[in-house]
Amino acid sequence: MPARNVESFPLVGPRCRAPWSGLKSRRNTIWSQQRALDSARQSPPPPSDPLPELLAATARGDRRAFAELYQLTKSRLYAITLALLRQQDAAEDVLQETYLAVWRTAGQYQPGRAPVMVWLMAIARHRAIELLRQRRRRAAETHAESLAEDALQIPDPSPAPAVDHLAHAIQECLRRLSDDQSAAIKLAFFHGHSHEELAARLQTPLGTVKSWVRRGLLQLKGCLDS
Repeated sequence: MPARNVESFPLVGPRCRAPWSGLKSRRNTIWSQQRALDSARQSPPPPSDPLPELLAATARGDRRAFAELYQLTKSRLYAITLALLRQQDAAEDVLQETYLAVWRTAGQYQPGRAPVMVWLMAIARHRAIELLRQRRRRAAETHAESLAEDALQIPDPSPAPAVDHLAHAIQECLRRLSDDQSAAIKLAFFHGHSHEELAARLQTPLGTVKSWVRRGLLQLKGCLDS
């Protein structure tokens, strides 16, 4: 009987498992890449910012647009005024003055200088800082109270350039932050995301997101104060 050619049988053992192992590894890699693509497709698109249109409508005298602008931004601006003034009544008064200024000067907003939210933040911060300066002047000049009161009646001759400069400064300081800090602060303050929403959107642990926001705000404050 002629001997069978053993080479015609399929290979078994380690020589067979090696190519199969490589194929399985490539298949797992393809599946991982597909899952990553699916996850990217399912992630929500960046939220559109309604503030520019609302501010433009406010500049045209649209009270409904102004009311909606107020509802979307008041909590963030109040947080800024409260953090600076440390008094609820004073923060509320400055917030009211801020929106009166927005209603009067909405047409002076320049889109190329800073986002709307940054511009609003600049107005709120400018008003709060002015109140703090008034307090200090009053404390230092109690012997000339009547003179100080007369001086306070003189309107600021150029409030818009000061606010515009501050808004531009805030924008420049944001650029100096790390990408993670800048993204977290913009989503938190410009779009109203909570820490939990930031963690979900950025796919980052909650503690890390809180650290980004906290350190970013400290650096932002230091940049603006310098």
